[in-house]
Amino acid sequence: MRRRVFPAVFAIALGMGAVCAPARATDWTPAGETGQGNPVFVDRGGMRAAGTMRTAWIRVVYRSPIQAGTARVASMQALAHFDCASGENAGLRVLMYEDEAGTQLAIAREEREVRFGTEPEGSVGRIAHAAVCKDE
Repeated sequence: MRRRVFPAVFAIALGMGAVCAPARATDWTPAGETGQGNPVFVDRGGMRAAGTMRTAWIRVVYRSPIQAGTARVASMQALAHFDCASGENAGLRVLMYEDEAGTQLAIAREEREVRFGTEPEGSVGRIAHAAVCKDE
């Protein structure tokens, strides 16, 4: 049985933990823009598929940096599962960076429990889901 949570941003439901970014070259492909105009990218080269499920790294660059606790965040990368059949996502890891290039790590969080949910229209998760599942 899947647990549902309100996933406005993957980082909301994530707990602290050790996290690492992709250890290989990434292929950041533009996926669209959020309702706030933040560009969203998907690492198409590193995407994995099993049936209607996809796992991929996504990235967003904030047009205006956001405040996350005491950190000023200019970009974010997240590893997520995308259920192409149901339209739901589950965040696994979130890396928030102080810089747009994604080199100055500010916050690293890892999901302790996989929780699927549906993102609102115009959100990072919804845009990434459409890009990841477009060939499904």
